[in-house]
Amino acid sequence: MADTREQLIAIDEQLVRLTKLVERIGANQKQDAKWRMVFRRQINALVRHACLVGTEVPNPSALSVQRFRLRSQHEEDGITLALLRAAGVRHRTFVEIGSGASGGNSAILAYELGWSGLMVDGNRKAVSGATELFRFNPGVRVVRALLETKTIDAFLSKEGMAGEVDFMSIDIDSFDYWLWNAITVCSPRVLVMEYNGLFGPERAVTVPDAPRPTVAPKGYGGASLAALEKLARAKGYGLVICEDAGINAFFLRDDVAPEVPRLTAAQAFRAQLASYDPVGDSLHTADIYAAASGAGLPLVDV
Repeated sequence: MADTREQLIAIDEQLVRLTKLVERIGANQKQDAKWRMVFRRQINALVRHACLVGTEVPNPSALSVQRFRLRSQHEEDGITLALLRAAGVRHRTFVEIGSGASGGNSAILAYELGWSGLMVDGNRKAVSGATELFRFNPGVRVVRALLETKTIDAFLSKEGMAGEVDFMSIDIDSFDYWLWNAITVCSPRVLVMEYNGLFGPERAVTVPDAPRPTVAPKGYGGASLAALEKLARAKGYGLVICEDAGINAFFLRDDVAPEVPRLTAAQAFRAQLASYDPVGDSLHTADIYAAASGAGLPLVDV
C-alpha cells in the first residue's frame, strides 16, 4: 500500500513537471512568433524604403510606405517621423500621455533623437521602467499621475508643457476622447491618438468621462475613430492616416503641412489586427456593443 502511494505521488510530481514544461514551451513559442513577426515587418520596411520611398506615391500611401518600427509598438515610428518632416519641427518637444515603460510613441524622439518632453503614466512599475530607460536624457521628465479632465490643463502648465509642442501622443485605454477634449493649454503640431477599432468606422462613440470600471469586457475603452475625427475638426486638426495595425490615428494641426490631405474616418479607418499573429494579419473581432450592453456599461454617442 505504501509503495502504491509513493508511486502515485511520483506520478503526480511528474505530471506537474510535464505541465510546467508544456506551459514553458507554449510561452516560448508565443514569444518566438512575436519576434518573427517583428523581424518580418522590419525587413519589409527596408524593402519598402529601398523600392518605394521617393517614388510617385500619393498620400496617404506616401506616408504609409515610410512606416517602420524601431521603438514603437507597431510601425508608428516611421509615420511619426514622416509627419514631423512634413509639419516642420520647431521645438523638439513632446508630450506622451500613457507612456508605459517603453516611452510609447515618443520613445524614438527621446531615445534616438534626444528630444525633450514629458512622459506620464499612472502605473508605478511603468514609470520606474521609463525613468531608467531615459535616464541618460536630462530633457525627459517621467511623471506618475492619474490624470483627470478637470485638472489636465493645470497639470500640463505645471509641468511646463503649455504652448506649442511638436508632438503629442495620448493612449490611456479609457477616457482618451474626453482628455483631449479638455486640453486647451497645449497645442501639438502632430498628434497621435489610440482609437478603438472594435467600434467600427461609422459610429461616433466613446466610453464616459470616468475611470475605467474594475470589471469590464475586453475592448471596453477609448473612442471610435469617427468620434476622434469629429473632435479633431472641432479643435482645428485633421485626420491624415491610421497605421496598419488599426491601433493609432495620426492628426495634423490645420495650419501645418497643408499639402498632406485630411481624411474622413471612413477613408482612414483600419480594422484592428490580432496582436502578434504568427501566421498572418488576422483581424481582432468582437461585438463590443453587445458586450458593453450585457455588462450594463454605458457608451456615449458624440
